[in-house]
Amino acid sequence: EVEGLKNDLMKDMNRQIYGNGNGAIGIATGANTGAVVPVADARLFQIGMVVDTQTGTTVDNTNLVVESVSLVSGANTVTFTTTPSTALAAADIIVRAGSGVATGGNRELTGLAAIVSDTGTLYNIDPTVEPEWRATVDANGGTPRALSEALMIKMADSIRTKGGSTSLILQSLGVRRAYFNLLSQLRQTVNTQEFTGGFSGLAFTTDRGEIPVVADTDAPLNTQWYINEDALTYYRDEDWHFLDKDGSMWKQVRDSNGDYDAYYARMVEYHELGTDRRNTHGVIRDITEA
Repeated sequence: EVEGLKNDLMKDMNRQIYGNGNGAIGIATGANTGAVVPVADARLFQIGMVVDTQTGTTVDNTNLVVESVSLVSGANTVTFTTTPSTALAAADIIVRAGSGVATGGNRELTGLAAIVSDTGTLYNIDPTVEPEWRATVDANGGTPRALSEALMIKMADSIRTKGGSTSLILQSLGVRRAYFNLLSQLRQTVNTQEFTGGFSGLAFTTDRGEIPVVADTDAPLNTQWYINEDALTYYRDEDWHFLDKDGSMWKQVRDSNGDYDAYYARMVEYHELGTDRRNTHGVIRDITEA
């Protein structure tokens, strides 16, 4: 059980790294049909997961349980064990129970979606007032386009022009396949980058050296992130640990019927992801996946 808890925490933290802090596991693309909800991307849902749904800052449904997940191309759906009492609509977000505005504010990391952006106030700095604070964003209005060396070089150069640099490129598995296909078409021989912890990735060669290009299962679709790792900091008071402020990590299970011969423990970490240079990061959106 402890090993399973560790794996679940790693998976959930990895999901949060790519988010914007609002807790979204998925976004509805239309109204639900009974207990079935169409979503843009169902990869991050797990059977048995307990979730809430939100319209903007309004919580519509709480404690819905995921019964099944369908990853049919172009028609992803999530099915709950019960029909939501309030119908969903396009752009409604689905969050882990208690992680959204239901509890008075966002409870998840300020992830790359918020940090690597050219809009939105971050750490009380408004990019419309301080334009140098903007990250570099290359989007195509939601229309997918083929990945090309020109797109990648332009992004690296744009970041370089702002005085920044790229030490890592992150992408989904589908974008990784598109990049591999691009290299194959160009008949390039590519070095494989090895990372501590068992990760490996392709390399993107620039006139300033090679940049590791790494695929991540939880990375958003159709997107390539250009990250300066030196400008990112993971803040925490201590590592993951069992809460024991009253002298014991074990708590007896109790409810209105009395006490039970059962105990639980709660694992916690207080943390946040931050950057001191938003404009040294970049993102290419709307990439056609292979």
